[in-house]
Amino acid sequence: MHGGNVWQGGDPSLWLDYSANVRPDGPPEWVRRALSAAIGRARYYPALDMAAAAKGLSDLLSLPAEAVLPTAGGASAIALASHLEAERMLLISPCFGEYAVQIRARGFEPVHVSLLREGRRLASLMEAAEPVLRQGDCLWLCNPLNPLGTAFSKEEAASLLSLAEDRGARLIVDEAFIDYCPDCSVRSLIPDHPRLAVTGSLTKILGIPGVRLGYLCSAEADTLRQYQLPWELSCFAEAVAAALPAHKAELLEEAALNDSRRAPFVRALEELGIYVYPGRANFVMADFGRDVSPIVAALRKKHILVRLCSDFPGLDDGRHLRLAVKDESQNAAFLAALKEAMTCAENP
Repeated sequence: MHGGNVWQGGDPSLWLDYSANVRPDGPPEWVRRALSAAIGRARYYPALDMAAAAKGLSDLLSLPAEAVLPTAGGASAIALASHLEAERMLLISPCFGEYAVQIRARGFEPVHVSLLREGRRLASLMEAAEPVLRQGDCLWLCNPLNPLGTAFSKEEAASLLSLAEDRGARLIVDEAFIDYCPDCSVRSLIPDHPRLAVTGSLTKILGIPGVRLGYLCSAEADTLRQYQLPWELSCFAEAVAAALPAHKAELLEEAALNDSRRAPFVRALEELGIYVYPGRANFVMADFGRDVSPIVAALRKKHILVRLCSDFPGLDDGRHLRLAVKDESQNAAFLAALKEAMTCAENP
């Protein structure tokens, strides 16, 4: 199950969607200009080598172009990474469900390595991985962790990489939300660490899920290219990617804006008696401590979508919702509706 299911009849803009974690203001103006300028190229097939997109992404990521593979969104990058050679596929959990989907498509049954401990404590990466990681494994980590929002420092992720290298294993880090905490990224380690692969997405920070723009970074990028379909990127995704180098500062500004919106949103949820896991992403994991299905139903009647977490291992107790962080007016409207829904659920 994924968030963002606004295509349920009627105008999708009628939904206040807290289930999908994308830029609440929609695409920034420079992205709109790039998309508009690309319309004239829609009559042509895109370049097979995706050279313009690769150059833009490599500049943004400060990596050699040959180590960067543009993809049609983060999901496509995850699918490519699943082709890396391994004997077992291990997932730091709870995590995005698409990893397991792609891993099973390759004939593996994913092994979940849970960080969840009693009392809402989260184990460290090393505490969780050290007892189970072995030669030939491929370990997947989402940073920040979807759905919890927990961000692991670059040093923590690098220690996990060292453990994988010592054990003769691989590490794949999905950095789909890393633009909200770029100091945590390990992509700079790619040139010197062939057992590391990094996937990412520009969908979230740019508010363009309909454009589909992501990337995979790896010393094996050229080998993985064989698994891509021809013309993977549309002319619109290519135009946005090519324009990225001129807008690095704006991505940092967007991350700072998210921080300023996230903190009061978290405080307001906590004032309602909801436990919120610490994090740095553009979403929060909220533990209501009770069955949330009546709350979800009440919000839905108001055309508000939230992400029920019953399909995440370890969060399948019916108490957890993942909630997007939006702008101040949307957050205020959501919190008012949530408070009413919680009151109604307590007094049916």
